[in-house]
Amino acid sequence: MNNLLQRMAMAVFLIFLCGVSVRGQQTVNNVPAALLAYAYPDLIVYNGKIVTMDDAALNNSVGRSFEAMAVREDRIQFLGSSAEILSYAGPQTRKIDLGGRTVVPGIINTHTHLHNGAVNDWARRNPEKVEEIRKEFSVGGENFVDITQGIELVIKEQMTHPLPGQWAWVGLEGGATGIGVQYIKQEAMSREQLDQLAPELPVILHAHPTWLLNTAARDDFLKLYEIAPTDENEELALTIATTFGRGLIVDRYFRNHPDELADVVADYLSYQVPSGTTTYASHIVGLAFQPAFIKLMEEKRMPVRFAFSHRNCQQVEPDVTGCWLRMGDWKGLGDEYYWNIGVTMGGLDSGMPAICTTMDASPARKSQEECLLQPGNAFAQAVDAAFTNRIRYTVNHAIGDKGVDYVMDIMEQVIEREPGISLEFMRHLRVTSDHCNFYPRQDQIPRLARLGMMLSCDTAINRSTPWLDVYGKDKAKQIAPIRSLVDAGIMVGTESGTNPTSGTGLTWTAENIQFITRENARGELIAPEEAVDRETLMKMATVWGSYFVLREDELGTLETGKLADFVVFNKDYFTVPLEELPTVFPLMTVLGGEIVMLREEFAGELGVAPVGHQIEWTFESDYDFGAPLDPYELM
Repeated sequence: MNNLLQRMAMAVFLIFLCGVSVRGQQTVNNVPAALLAYAYPDLIVYNGKIVTMDDAALNNSVGRSFEAMAVREDRIQFLGSSAEILSYAGPQTRKIDLGGRTVVPGIINTHTHLHNGAVNDWARRNPEKVEEIRKEFSVGGENFVDITQGIELVIKEQMTHPLPGQWAWVGLEGGATGIGVQYIKQEAMSREQLDQLAPELPVILHAHPTWLLNTAARDDFLKLYEIAPTDENEELALTIATTFGRGLIVDRYFRNHPDELADVVADYLSYQVPSGTTTYASHIVGLAFQPAFIKLMEEKRMPVRFAFSHRNCQQVEPDVTGCWLRMGDWKGLGDEYYWNIGVTMGGLDSGMPAICTTMDASPARKSQEECLLQPGNAFAQAVDAAFTNRIRYTVNHAIGDKGVDYVMDIMEQVIEREPGISLEFMRHLRVTSDHCNFYPRQDQIPRLARLGMMLSCDTAINRSTPWLDVYGKDKAKQIAPIRSLVDAGIMVGTESGTNPTSGTGLTWTAENIQFITRENARGELIAPEEAVDRETLMKMATVWGSYFVLREDELGTLETGKLADFVVFNKDYFTVPLEELPTVFPLMTVLGGEIVMLREEFAGELGVAPVGHQIEWTFESDYDFGAPLDPYELM
């Protein structure tokens, strides 16, 4: 029973204890005055269009709408007409006239790495602290010989007197498909050669998604996590490049500065509420994040709610299966601001072109692809162990379709093999996968639906479009096929990458309008038959998102007794002309009954001071498609 219901129950008990007849007392709309006196609303918003989104069905119904809503403490107390709800007001109730504006539940972003963004932002502002840990260099060239010479110059001339424990962090230019990636993939420099150049200095060569460590760096990194620095442990424990970028700074610097990390994260997250985001989901890379979030949780300083996937075992751990079994199932553990939604190994593949896909392409292209999960490998064994032990598995990164096939294979094998695990139980887990850049295929969709999987999708249209030149224009329908997913009975959440931190940002509506238009930044239509309407998009961001984060009883809709997370828009999201939709943004964001953002224009209308960050919104994405081919792409 929540606090509001407890208070109301106590009020009724006290009334009867004192011998007072409730029936004989004055009532307001059939609510005893004595009861209202004990539980007056703290906040009433009225004269608006409050769209509850309280219909979770896989259609475009947005459920009931009301004129007014009352909030007591952190919960929604009443919904109804303005006259009815205003009659419940007490002497201290704050009343806000919405002026006909639209209200929706707080936005649930089902995949975004905000805490990593916080550390990246901190690193940009504190280069001297970062340099104590790693000194960064960029090396390019027209050929492999140029790059080798550049690496030698960095080590021999720029790192002759490193600080204790300092790494040489050498980025190779050329992007995900350029010469730097090919330099590492084709082993233009071996570890042995790098060891000869730097026998004691930790050096990493990286060109996302590839990397090469010398022995000193391998040993230093594994020892940081108390892992024996062996070749076998390196192969098992170090599976993805982001482990270094996201983990090294967090666990080398912030392990000794936990209070500073908590402040860094809290400040960054506070910039998200102006967009209407009140809950986000992600995995965590960097063990020092956990005590930082626990500190924020205990001190009640979480600016938004965070549903996290537990990736601690996979970050640097040669025995992921054993680690998961020893730690057990954390699902649901936490409080209303920070809770676990499952375990994860992170990505099934990496970024383009190192994706895991069944799509046809040239041999040169296919040679660049990579499946981190493959049948029988340690990754697959860990996922199998999770399902076998009834632990919810969340796929926190999938770009291609084949890795998702492999996960579904494992799910079906466990159902067939384990007598106590039925299809119904597997559906109950709500296994997730995300991004939807080049999946699902149409033939995958019935299988996803049968297994009860949920997807978190970004529009993916801009960043996937150039790769249609590689995989074929007929693969456009594999890019975020939301209409097909919903029609098949699959709940889909929406993920956003826009994180305003400097006072400017792209509106949530502008970032997500491609779900509706299916038009990329070049004006090309990409599988327009997969478009959804704006009502469906809002369900993806609210009520369906609440199922993804396992909090459908608390979040995602505006209903009596649920947490009071809601957004007041400047325009009616549901009726403005489509071309105006990107200009819709929040004037007010409320989290747990507290106004955490109130824009100046609305504050002036109400005669009060603004609250929170005042973002200067932009309404059109500026996406650089770049040149998809370069001289080294097809090597």
